[in-house]
Amino acid sequence: MSLIQLFILSTCCWTAAARYIWSDVPKLLLEYVEITEGEVLDVGCTVPIDYGEGVCRLFRGDSDYPFATVRAQSYSCNFHVGSSQLLGHRPVGSKISIRCDYKIQDFISQSSDSSYIIVWGTRPSPKLSVSRHFIPLDDSIEVTCSPPVTSVSRCYFYKDGFQFWGESCSRNLTGQALAVYQKLDPLLPVNLSCTYDPVTTHYIRSQYSNHISVFVVDMSKVSSSMDCEVSGPQYQLENSSWTTTGTNGANVTVRVTNSTLPSGHICT
Repeated sequence: MSLIQLFILSTCCWTAAARYIWSDVPKLLLEYVEITEGEVLDVGCTVPIDYGEGVCRLFRGDSDYPFATVRAQSYSCNFHVGSSQLLGHRPVGSKISIRCDYKIQDFISQSSDSSYIIVWGTRPSPKLSVSRHFIPLDDSIEVTCSPPVTSVSRCYFYKDGFQFWGESCSRNLTGQALAVYQKLDPLLPVNLSCTYDPVTTHYIRSQYSNHISVFVVDMSKVSSSMDCEVSGPQYQLENSSWTTTGTNGANVTVRVTNSTLPSGHICT
C-alpha cells in the first residue's frame, strides 16, 4: 500500500470516528426534579467532545424550537432557567418534559433523553392549633390544621420540619408518637407545622402554617420533683406555668421564659 493510499484510508477512518463521536447523545442533568413557582433551576447538558464554538439548546416537550440556549463550556453547558421559562404557556402546577441537544455550525446532535420537572404552585398558609402545649409521654393532644379554602384533599403534619403524617386535617397525637426515635431528658421540645393539598388537577400545595412548640414529658424518668424552663413566645402557650405529677408523686413544673436556653429548655 502506497503512502498516499495509507493517508487517504487514515483520513477516512478519522472522519468516520469523528462523526461517530459527534453523534453521541448528550446527557441532561437536573439539580432538582421539583421546584416551586418563582424559583430557578440549574440544568446541565453534557456533550461528548470539548468544544467552545457551539451552543446547547433546551426544548420543552416535543417542540422543535428551543426555549433556552447557552454557549458550550468545554464538555458541558449550564442553564439557569426560571419557573416561567419552564412553564411557557402552561399553567403553574404543571409537569414539564425537557430535553437538550448541541449544535455547532450546521451540525446538530441527537437529543438527550427527556426528563420531567414539576413546577409546584402554592396556596395561602393554613393555621395550626393544638389542644395543649405540654403532654406526658403516655397522653395525647389534638392537633388541627385549618386551611383557608374549603376544598382540601388532605393535610400533612410536620415534626421539626419532617413530614410524619398526612391524611385528615385533625387528629390526636400521643406523646409516644411525638417522641419516637428521640431522647427525652426528661423534657423534649417538638416543633409542629402543617400544610394541605387543595382539590385540583394540578400540582398545587400550600405554604407552611405557623409553627407551634409542644413539650413532651417522660414522667418515668422523674424520681424527684423538678423545675424546667422552656424558651419561647408566651403568646404561643396557653399558660406561663404547667405542672404534672408522676405515679411516684414527683412533680415536673414547666415555666415559659423569653430567655434563650440551651436546646430550648433546662431542667433543675
